[in-house]
Parts: sequence; structure tokens; C-alpha cells
Amino acid sequence: MCKRKFESLLLRKKQSLMNQFLWKYRYYLLFGGIFIVYLFNMFIDIMEVDAAQYSVISMEMSWTKSFLHVYEHGKDYLDKPPLLFWTTTLAYLTFGISNFSYKLPSVLITLLGIYSTYRFAKLYYSKEIAVAAALISASTQALFLITNDVRTDSMLLGLIMFSVWQISAYLQSRKSIHFILLAVGIAGAMMAKGPLILIILVAGFGSEFLLKKQWEDIFNFRWIILLILVGILLIPMCYGLYTQFDLHPEKTVYGLQGPSGLRFFFWIQSFGRITGENYWSNDSGYFFFTHSILWDFQPWIFFFIPALFLRVKSVFKHITKKLVFQGEFVTVSAFVLVFIALSLSHYKLPHYIFVLFPFAAILTANFLFNLSDSVREKISKWHFGFMQLFWVAALLIMTIVFPINSIYVPLVITALFILSWISFRALKNRKERVIFPVLLISIGFNFMMATHFYPTLLTYQASSVVGREIRKKNLDVSLYAYESHAIHFNAQRFLPTWTTRELLDAEKGSLIFTNEAGYTEINDRRGAKLVKKFHSHRATLITLPFLMKYSREAQLSYEYLVELK
Repeated sequence: MCKRKFESLLLRKKQSLMNQFLWKYRYYLLFGGIFIVYLFNMFIDIMEVDAAQYSVISMEMSWTKSFLHVYEHGKDYLDKPPLLFWTTTLAYLTFGISNFSYKLPSVLITLLGIYSTYRFAKLYYSKEIAVAAALISASTQALFLITNDVRTDSMLLGLIMFSVWQISAYLQSRKSIHFILLAVGIAGAMMAKGPLILIILVAGFGSEFLLKKQWEDIFNFRWIILLILVGILLIPMCYGLYTQFDLHPEKTVYGLQGPSGLRFFFWIQSFGRITGENYWSNDSGYFFFTHSILWDFQPWIFFFIPALFLRVKSVFKHITKKLVFQGEFVTVSAFVLVFIALSLSHYKLPHYIFVLFPFAAILTANFLFNLSDSVREKISKWHFGFMQLFWVAALLIMTIVFPINSIYVPLVITALFILSWISFRALKNRKERVIFPVLLISIGFNFMMATHFYPTLLTYQASSVVGREIRKKNLDVSLYAYESHAIHFNAQRFLPTWTTRELLDAEKGSLIFTNEAGYTEINDRRGAKLVKKFHSHRATLITLPFLMKYSREAQLSYEYLVELK
């Protein structure tokens, strides 16, 4: 009897120690779970079109060592600034060309952005709100996406938040180190995606200075010094643009005769989308981002909407009643004003507003931690119930959309499902109840996406599949009537693209990779023996009929590896 009591006491003691351990290191464990999903994302195939294009440009730069002049297949490239290409090239030269190497620099800078979100929020709020803001930002669908489908926005987000942290730290401490790091952050963000960083800083901090009547901060001569420092840091990029484009008015790039590289990057590429000077336009409406944010800021969007409304209401109340402003207004000003500016652009894609999500995360965290206990208890139950739909979605994906063969992913999902329920029940009457269980669900769902959904989906990206096969078997393949970046990246060499004359003059037995129209033309003109047929579907254009197994076949196109007769 005594032995059983002793064993029962010992078991309870072990459970108590385990609970203490889990609670003590709860934030590390949650961030660790999120970062593990990021890590899996880094090994997923690069998607067409943008990420694959940037990876190929970086691959070419690693071969040519042309760091100041950017080329794509030997032709002048004039679209994105060079920071992504520089850092990716460094990763290629260090670790070799791979999906992981391409994504590594961007993901590291994204992690810097998450840490900067925490440090910025900690300057104005409690530590628990700052940690919650970093967790909320890191666990949005947007962050899970841009650590997988890496574009310039990953770096931009990280460098913007680093700059916001540094300017806030400088304003509070007036230490020169923060001033210098601010210049580095601004220059880095401009070399990542143009001058949007300046708009965000002016919108956020300019509004705060005006609201608080901090005239000495507005008319501070040090901002001129800051711009000079930023200009010095931008010299390599500006020199490259000037010598590649401005010195050569005879060049025609993307249909533009003698474009100025400097004017393009500092004006047309960003502001030109609002003024109409930039030829990119997809006729998206003014409410495009209002719709896209409903998914991209999941699982926190239902908290962010009231958080934003109440914060905007508070600002108007202070203005109309001439109250003294307390706290910070950078987050709400930066989010609202820049969101409106981006909504006026003639060309929009969902990821353009991802850089604003750390501000949204801070507003959301502050809202959640300042709710009354009774209200927080009610909304935590409602939201946790809603989040069960993520488990349902994961189950449908693993059983109906892409049936899974491995047992490991379902085991992890099951464990996290159980943990989410345990934490929801155990955290009763704690502020963290509204956050921790949701984080576990978000981690579980996106773990399934990173380890099963996307790897399976990208088996339908024929350009990646055939590119790897060409490299593995060292095949001599040419392209006809076919455009792709991923095929060159995965082949790790540039495959020649044939004209009709080259096709007609080619030797018998030559291998050609082409699409359906090209296959028909080759058969008509030369005759061809089918070597292998590949199903194809754009990974970034997922539709419901494609996800449904019974209707997927009708959504597929096909691409062909053929041998000339």
C-alpha cells in the first residue's frame, strides 16, 4: 500500500516538474515549433514564376561574378533591386545551388524582422505583449508562405521592422549606434525593394510626431545626416544602375527605350504603380487587400479587425477632444496610411502588404492582453472552436486532396491536436489561453503543408521535375515553345531555346522539351518520338477543381520530353 502511494506521489511529482518545465520554456518551444516549419519550407521546390526567376538570376550572378550589373540569361534585368541576388549568390557560393541556399538569406532576415518586432514592441508595451506580438507575426499564414515562396518581400519585412526598432530605440536613447544601424536598415530595405521603407517610416513616425507635437523631432538636422549615410550605403547599387543603364541610352529594356536605372528604382518601380507610369497593371480593385488579408493574417484576423477599429477610434478621439497622446501611434499610422497607399496601386498582389503585418500583430497582441477576463474567456472559446476547421482542412488534405502514405506527419498532427486541447483546458483564466492553443493549431496545420501538401503539389510543377531529371542523367536537352525559370535552376545550367529554323535543322535524335502546342508543331514539322510525358499545373494558381481528385485531370496541362525523328 505504501509502495503504491509512493509511486503515485513520485508520478505526480514528475508530472509537476514536467509542467513547470513546459511553462518555463513555453515561448522557446512555441517559437521553436514555428521555426521548424520554416526550416521544412526551405527545402520545398522553388515555385514559378517570381521565386524561380530570382533564383536563376542569382545562379547566373554566381557564375559570371557580375555583382553590380544584373542579367537574366545574358540580357539586362531591370525590375527588382539587387540585395536578394547578392545575398543569394553568396549563399550559392558558400553552400552550393539548392532550394535551401536560395531561401536561407531571406529566411534569416525574416527572423531578424520577428526579433525586431519583439524589440520594438517591448519599448512601448509589456514584455508579454511584445512576445505575443512576435508570436502572432511569426505564425500568420503570410509568414509561413514567404518562408516557402521566397520573394523580395521576405527581406523587406525583416529590414523594415529592424529599421522601425532602431529609430524607436534612437528616439528614446539618442545613442549613435541605433542611428547608424537605422541607416543600414533603411539602405538594406531600399536595396531589397525600393523606397517603400521611407513611406512607412514617414507615415508611422511622422504621424506620431505630429500627433504628439514633437516639433524638435520633425525638424531635426540629424535626419539630413541620416539620408547622407543611407546615400553612401546605396552607392554600389546606384553605381551599378548608372553604368548599366543611364550611361547607355541606346539600350532597349522590356520595351523601354533608354530607361534610366536610377529613376526606375527610386520612382517608377514603386510610385509609378500609383501614378500609372509603371506599365504593370492587373486591374485589381481598391478593396483587393481588404479581401486577401482575411486569409493571409489567419489565424488572428478576427482579433485584428476590432483591434484596428478601436485603435483608429482612439486616435480620432484624441484629435477631436484635443487629449494628450500617450503610448505609440506608429503601428496604427503606418498600417492604415500605407495600406491605403498600396490599395491605390494599379498593380497588386497579396504579398505586397505582408510588410505591414508586424504592425498588425502588435495591435492585435495589445488588444488581446487588455481585454477583460470575462470577454477574453468568451472569445477564446469561440475562436478555439473556429480553429478546429484547420484540423478539418488538414484531415481533408491528407485523405482526399493528396492521400498521404507516411505515418509520421499524421502522428505529429495528432500530437499537436491533443496538445492544443490540453493547453486550452489547462490555461483557463490565463491571458495566454487565447494565444497558445491557436499557435499549436497553426504550427500543426502548416507543418502538414510544409511536409506533405506543398511537396506533393510541386510534383505537378513539371519544370522542376524534368530539370532535376536532366541534371541527374546529364541529358542534352533543348527547349522549344517553352518558357520556364525552374527548369534552368533545377538543371543548374541554361538550356538553349530553339527557334523554328533550329528545330528544322536539328540532328535526328535530339532531345526537346516542350508544351502541348510545341509537341503538336514538332510532330507536324519533323516528327517526334515521345520519351516522357509530364503533367503540369501552376503551384501558385490553385483552384478547387484542381484540389478535387475527381476533377483534377481536367485542370492539368501536359509537357513533353521528345526525341526528334
